Amino acid sequence: MNKHSLEIPLYLNQKIVFDLLASINDGISQVTKIRTASRSNGEIEAGVDADLGNKNIFTLMAVKLKGKVGTEKNNEQEQEKIHTPSSLFNNLKDRLFKDKMVKKVTNNLNGIQAGEFVEVTGVLKINPLISMMENMIQLMELATAVNGDGTGKKAKQQNLEDKITINQMKAFTNGLKVGGMVDMICELDDFAGGKAVLPIYMDYFFNGNSVEVIDGKFKVLGKVAKVCDENSKIDLLRNTSLSLFKENILGKMLDVFNNELNQDINVGEIETIIKGPALLIIPIAIYL
Repeated sequence: MNKHSLEIPLYLNQKIVFDLLASINDGISQVTKIRTASRSNGEIEAGVDADLGNKNIFTLMAVKLKGKVGTEKNNEQEQEKIHTPSSLFNNLKDRLFKDKMVKKVTNNLNGIQAGEFVEVTGVLKINPLISMMENMIQLMELATAVNGDGTGKKAKQQNLEDKITINQMKAFTNGLKVGGMVDMICELDDFAGGKAVLPIYMDYFFNGNSVEVIDGKFKVLGKVAKVCDENSKIDLLRNTSLSLFKENILGKMLDVFNNELNQDINVGEIETIIKGPALLIIPIAIYL
């Protein structure tokens, strides 16, 4: 492995990494013991027991270092070392590239087929509809907190109505997150108009938060599920109950946000369809 090109994953599907490494190596040895012995003038004097563990979502296994340390003869050290999920990902990535199993997407999708490993680079953003709804909820909650409960009957009634609206918006937004999964859009670098749709699970982000990768330029390693040319598209609502609505009805609903709401608040362009050229990629990792 090239130690100077180590990647820092901010999103990592650990299960896929472990499964692929186990498949490549005909199983995985999770713990490797290394014994060394040296002689000195005396007995083993001290014992060191250091447990290094990370309790966030990225950790499936503790990292431990155990040993007996002394300055006398027969000094013996026993060390247990184990890979972290991030180090296993770097090993997997290195292996896949050495075996030439990964295709890089640059200025076109020529030669890219479903089922292949790809690496793409680009700017990331969450499904625009989800992002807009979450921002609107935060604004309304802030406004409600600033206004307080009020003292008059009319003020209290308005406050109650606002809270009902907020709860309805939260329910609608949660309906767009099926099983904790949302779509992330990657605007491909060096490929004008090219995009990739990444179904991601929020729990696989470091600290369960996707903020660190929004609007930044990152790399994505994953496997292609669908290749769309200029005549194809990817529906961002395909896994939600809103997929039951016809496209023209959804278009009318979105016009309210894109035309009327943007006159007062800059919510950006809301889209639920990603037109080709585009890729649907099952992401293994998002990294720097």
